[in-house]
Amino acid sequence: MPSLLNDDGAFLSFICSLTAIEALGGFLCPREGNGQRFKEFVCRFFREPYAAQAELLWKLRNAAIHGFSPGPYKLTHHQSRLHMTIDGGAPVLNAEDLYADLVLAARKYFTEVETNAALQVALEERAKQPDTGVLVVAPPVGKP
Repeated sequence: MPSLLNDDGAFLSFICSLTAIEALGGFLCPREGNGQRFKEFVCRFFREPYAAQAELLWKLRNAAIHGFSPGPYKLTHHQSRLHMTIDGGAPVLNAEDLYADLVLAARKYFTEVETNAALQVALEERAKQPDTGVLVVAPPVGKP
């Protein structure tokens, strides 16, 4: 995703980050709905002040995915000093900071999965769902 952190791809980087949060939330809470598990992942694994904005981030996810819109946020890139500030009444997200915080949250989650049996069960449950699975990048084997 770092290759999207430029003028041409910044908005897509937000979509990728938001989709990754949703996917990780699915492994955290496989029996919950999309919104609940997205917000649970944010609250549990992201650093502050994200938890306080979990509902707004879910609104951003919906606006970005369904309407290609920034929703309740002002989105920017290469402006780390503005990340998580307020501008004109709207919170600001900087693409590089959101991505970096997503990486940290994912690492925190997977570190916890290593020793937490309940998280292991939830991850396995989600991975076994017929519409989910686990992404594996490998060369094709050429067999039907």
